[in-house]
Order: sequence, then structure tokens, then C-alpha cells
Amino acid sequence: MSKRTAILSVYDKTNVLALAKALVDADVEILSTGGTYKYLLENKIPVISISDYTGSPEILEGRVKSLHPKIHGGILARRDREDDKQDLASLGIAPIDFVIVNLYPFIAQIQKAHAEGNLDSLVEYIDVGGPTMLRAAAKNCRFVVSVCDAQDYSRIITCLTEGDFSLAFRQELAAKAFFTLSDYDAHVAQYFSQGERVIGEDADKFSRYEAIHLEKTMGLRYGENPHQQAALYRPWGNRDVPIWEQLQGKELSYNNLVDTAAAVDLLLEFYSAKQSENSCVIIKHTNPCGAATRIHPLDAFIAARDCDPVSAFGGIVAFTGALDTPLAEEIVKGFVEVIACERVEAEALSVLQKKKNIRLLKVDYLRLKQTKEGVNSEIKKCLDGYLRQSSDNYTAAVLASHLVAGDEGLVNSDLLAEINFAWKLSKHVKSNAIVVTKNNQLIGVGAGQMNRVDSARISITRLQSNGFTVQGAVAASDAFLPFPDTLEVLSAAGVRALVQPGGSIRDEEVINCAKEKGVLMFFTGERHFRH
Repeated sequence: MSKRTAILSVYDKTNVLALAKALVDADVEILSTGGTYKYLLENKIPVISISDYTGSPEILEGRVKSLHPKIHGGILARRDREDDKQDLASLGIAPIDFVIVNLYPFIAQIQKAHAEGNLDSLVEYIDVGGPTMLRAAAKNCRFVVSVCDAQDYSRIITCLTEGDFSLAFRQELAAKAFFTLSDYDAHVAQYFSQGERVIGEDADKFSRYEAIHLEKTMGLRYGENPHQQAALYRPWGNRDVPIWEQLQGKELSYNNLVDTAAAVDLLLEFYSAKQSENSCVIIKHTNPCGAATRIHPLDAFIAARDCDPVSAFGGIVAFTGALDTPLAEEIVKGFVEVIACERVEAEALSVLQKKKNIRLLKVDYLRLKQTKEGVNSEIKKCLDGYLRQSSDNYTAAVLASHLVAGDEGLVNSDLLAEINFAWKLSKHVKSNAIVVTKNNQLIGVGAGQMNRVDSARISITRLQSNGFTVQGAVAASDAFLPFPDTLEVLSAAGVRALVQPGGSIRDEEVINCAKEKGVLMFFTGERHFRH
């Protein structure tokens, strides 16, 4: 075999015929195995069986097909080394110039095997020969082209036609091959370390080994500060249409995305695909400074902005419903960094384009909500390692049965709706968090203080400075009240109801205080610290 040689052995045969024909047209001889060999023959592509080439049959029901010196010697031989050339010549081994392999779909089979209760079957989807050939080709990328991704076939065909495989391109393909193998092996390691907990991990049963494989998809203007570099990475191998896209505006910064994520996460608490009302939230430095629910998006935005107009300046705005012309015209009266919405009307887009620096993001809230519900853990850098925890994705509804202080006769659907509005907001404020709401509008926020009573005082001071009255409002605390003092501050200002998790050793003392002050108090039994 004096001409160039390619190994073509793929589980996923998407677009492989076009590549095989291009190889033949470029006078490249094709070696193949098993199903790929039969597939090429059926489509009249000239191909040689690896078993015929090596003189060794496939054994162990296909477990051993390509593990042979004539294969790996041909892949790993250095073309510029005389001793390598002599070894090949003495053993009758031809150099192999292309290795085109994709792997048994172990990752794709995990969920299916779990659903069928047959996790043992996964072992047969652990590829051995494919990764071995691919690894060898990537290692020898100075001379061999390694291909593991069908999305690269068109570029390979172009290079075959033009006769130019640059070293930079071969190294790019090699990097992708090694990264693909790394991700593949990480999933196998997780399978063996978790046993039957491959899917649906619990917080106390995480895999012993964790590997996160990410691909850089966007460079950012800068990090938290201009002297810091930043980039956006997405999970490796995820080829779904992105959940969000930027329709206009300046390049995004690290802070823009962090704040936008906080805004959208909060908005999802109120989002429903069949909602009859619309919500708007405004975020500043990951904390909500405005939030409201109204029938129309424009009214929701105005109410959210009016919560704290000073803080809303330069904030991140996210809302449900369509971005129409009246809403766009109202938004551009002020200054916002980012707008996140689900739908944009054409005329509204032309209004926003007059403010070219405003970053407009179109977000598929339904897909994002479904994605978040399917993700059950998160990881954060910590000292010399990483912390992992199950995600705080679920906010339980506050019910009338959660009342621990006050007159049951005062609890109605309107009050419960307001209490739940406040409770959802408190989850998205940095702890210690106290929020005050009235008529489905956030009016006071105390965030990130070292003690809860200061958060209460700040929330009251801020709402009063913005022209709101506390009388008849409700409040929410993300964690229990360790003493009655926070309740006393809120009650003195006019708060009529409070929701908190409960669980303090002084709960009875706080409950008695609520009864004395005539404050309705609800215990959820669910804490929402946000650090």
C-alpha cells in the first residue's frame, strides 16, 4: 500500500459517505472495521477490512478489532525518523495518514440504561479500540490527521481537495481529540465510581470523581474589573441552539452576564408558559432593586423601576411578555445595561437601536427553566479545591397551614399571593436578606448585612426614602429570626405579615412577639441562604 491510507471507523455515520468519497477521489485507501466496513461496501465505496490487512480476525464479539501493531505502528511512525521507517519496512507496515473515528455512545446510553434498569449493559459501550487509535493519531499529529467530530468533515474534504493540511489544523484536531477522550473517560469514571447513582445524584451521594469539560464560546470585554480578562465557557459537546442570543449592544462583560443570570434566575420564579400576568425584575450587583407583577409588561416595568429609581439606573432588566414599542420607549428614557426578554417586536427593536449601547438579550425562558430543573448540583471554587452542592431550584409555596402566629381569619388568597411574592424574592437577595413588598411590588430590600436586624432597618429606610408607606406591607426573611428584634423593627414600621423559615431555638419567643404585635407570621421550614 504505497499511497496514503485512512482508517475510517465510526459508530455515528452522519455525513460519512461524503467524506469517504472525498478520500477515494484524493487517492486515499480506506481501512475499516465491522459496521462501517459493511456500510461503505453497501454504498460502493472501495474499502479494505482491517482484519484482512492485519491478518488477524475480529475476536471476542468485536471487542478486539484494531488493536494490532500493523495499525498502531502505521499511526505512530514518525516519518522523519529512519529507524521508524526501517521498522515499518521490516514488518510490512504501511504508514496511516488519517484516523477518522467516533466513539461508542457511552454518554448517550447512560440515561437509557438507567431507565431500563440495565446498567451492566453500559460496559459494552465503553470504547477501547477507537480511543486508542484516536489517541495515537493525535499524539502523532505532525504526520497524521485525527478526526473525531463529524462537524469537521467539510473542512477535511476542503483540505483533501486543496491538498493542504497545515500543522496548525492538525494540532487543532488533535486538541479536540484529546479533549473528547478526556470527557468520554470522565463519564466512564463517574459510572464506575457511582454504581447505580449514575443519574439523579443526591447531595450526599455525589460521584467520587468529577470532571467538568467546557469550551470557550465567547470572549468578554473584561472581568469584574477592567484589568481582569474574562471569557464565557459552555459545556463541551452541547450542540443545542443556545438558550440566549444577543440581538444588539456593546460586547458583554463578566459582570453583565453575572447580573443577567441573577435577573433571569429570579424572573423564572414568576415565569409560566401560560401566565396571565407579567413580571419584571431589575438587578443591581446580583441583588434585586426592583420587582413587580402586573397584567401588562409595561406596567410591570414601571412598577419595578419605581421601587428604587436611583438603584435601577444602570441595572439589568428582565421581564416576561413581549418587548413592544411602548415598553421600549419607556425603558430608553433611563439608562440600563442589559435587557433580557423572551420576545421582541420589530418596531420595539428599532426603538432600542437608537440606544446602540444597550445590550438586548433574547432568552428562551421555557427551555432555561426546563434546563435548570434538570440540573441538580453546582460547583464553586473554594481555597485549594471546589465545593459542590445540590441546587436550590425549588421554592415551596407558602400555605395557610404555615401560619404560626396571628388570626387565621385574616389569611386569604390575596395575602398568600403577596406572601409568596415576597418569599420568592427573599431567596434571590444576598443573605442576611429582608424584603418588604406591597401589592405585588418590591418596595424595600435589606441585603447582605452582617446581622438581620440591620437588613430590616435598611429595607424600611430605603422604601421610605422612595416614597412608599409600610402600613399593610408584608416582609420575608431568607433565614430564621434568632431574636425578636428584627420582627420588632418591621412591626413598628407597619408590616402586617412576615414569612420566615423558623428553626431558631428562640422560635417561641419570636412567635409570642408576633402575637403581641398583631403580626401574622408564617414558618416555611425552608431556608434560602445566598452567599
